[in-house]
Amino acid sequence: MKFTTIAQAKKQANLSYIGGINISAKLKKNKKVSGTLTYCIYFAPANTSGYNVCSHSTPECRLGCLATSGRAGMELIAGKTMTKNCRIRKTKLFYEQPEFFMEWMIAEIRRYQNKAKKDGYKFSARLNGTSDIDWTNAYYKGKNVFEIFPDVTFYDYTKNPDKYNNKPENYHLTFSYTGKNWYLCKALLEQGNNITIIFDKAPETYRGYKVINGDITDNRIDDAKGIIVGLKWKHIANKENEKKILNSVFVVRENNINN
Repeated sequence: MKFTTIAQAKKQANLSYIGGINISAKLKKNKKVSGTLTYCIYFAPANTSGYNVCSHSTPECRLGCLATSGRAGMELIAGKTMTKNCRIRKTKLFYEQPEFFMEWMIAEIRRYQNKAKKDGYKFSARLNGTSDIDWTNAYYKGKNVFEIFPDVTFYDYTKNPDKYNNKPENYHLTFSYTGKNWYLCKALLEQGNNITIIFDKAPETYRGYKVINGDITDNRIDDAKGIIVGLKWKHIANKENEKKILNSVFVVRENNINN
């Protein structure tokens, strides 16, 4: 496959887009709260496409993945799989046609970056909406996306501590608590990094660290350093799985909080 234009790429790949702006309720808050347009990509999570995009996922996060919330969740309840299938095709394209994928993604980022500038907004990019790919290893003509766009601030949530090694200056990471990796979380907090924890009801502090409300906006770039980003559990389509998750270590319950 050879990329020429976005319009041609859509026809060739049978996809409407690689990523976009304002494509989730929380990303829309970035525009409203932070004055930022955020480009985001949603892949098929974990190994649901046949390719593993979440190298450090846990059984709990795979069971409760937000890939089955929002529009995708409503489709699954209705017995439809359009969003799921599109994400699978997109993920396969990334692995099977990497140059084509990167050219298309780069063209989209440039388009939305220009739109943000024209409309008077800041611009950021989150390439792992439902994945945890290490984008420092994805190259186009010898450069990764952080080098191609040095004037763009990228951000992600991650469970992969290796991403903090030689992290690009324009890449902001928030580490994810799994319920079993507090030793890593504490070490990163002590270094001035931030972590995210899912609560059923977020406290003001947790284990001596300040907790902020991470649901006000998804724009993690402007967060203070060395704090916990508290996220409220989001409902998923499978209620049986949801019950299991809520009773697991993945979600910190109010009656288990010891400040």
